Amino acid sequence: MSATPPAEFHAQALRTALDRHAVPGRAAGEKRYLRSDLDHIGVPLPALRKLARSFVRDHRELTHDELLALVVELWKRPVHEARSVALILLDHRVDLLRTEDTGFLERLLRDCGTWAHVDLLAPFVVGRLLLREPGVLGAVRRWAADERQWVRRGGVLSFLPAVRQEAQCPRWFPVFGEVADPLLTDDRFFVRKAIGWVLREGTGHHPRQVADWLEPRLDRVSGLTLREAVRRLDERERRRLLAAHHA
Repeated sequence: MSATPPAEFHAQALRTALDRHAVPGRAAGEKRYLRSDLDHIGVPLPALRKLARSFVRDHRELTHDELLALVVELWKRPVHEARSVALILLDHRVDLLRTEDTGFLERLLRDCGTWAHVDLLAPFVVGRLLLREPGVLGAVRRWAADERQWVRRGGVLSFLPAVRQEAQCPRWFPVFGEVADPLLTDDRFFVRKAIGWVLREGTGHHPRQVADWLEPRLDRVSGLTLREAVRRLDERERRRLLAAHHA
């Protein structure tokens, strides 16, 4: 009898652990909240993160190919928590990823049917990879221009780590601005919210740069995007931009 491939073995062990951490009664409510088409077993996100950390700690020898194979195994079944753990494992071992893995990450992104998975994959995995491997930018631009809501949100949120860092923001914010500008008329909540989220992170350390980008676009920026973007600005500047937008 042939031995079970490591990816299948580890995936099954993680699924068994997930079952042990399931909270009775949680699955149905979470599925409704996320409007999810996936199966849910009711494991809270903190428990998912703890399980992933423990696995990474116990398998420091994991290689690039083994990591991707494990992610594929966990992703095969339409179980929300198993896919979440797969994405958190990529977050923990993003150091193993390379520019040429963009195609693999894109396949995951296109298979995401919920913001919850996009928000694990785009900023924490792709965004951190982008900072280390700028060659990923071409794919991120393409995703942001994609008409599919979750793919577009993923492209936008991939800029989050770069804009969030004070030293990186001056370099990356103009790139984000160029990508986000044609998306301002997108009327979908999760796209508008994502753009505002990235802008808000930039105001934490470069408020003038963000305000100067917003001002000439107030006729195209949605109220949702603007309210999210100006949340951390000083009160006077926030009121000024909101009033100008309202007018």
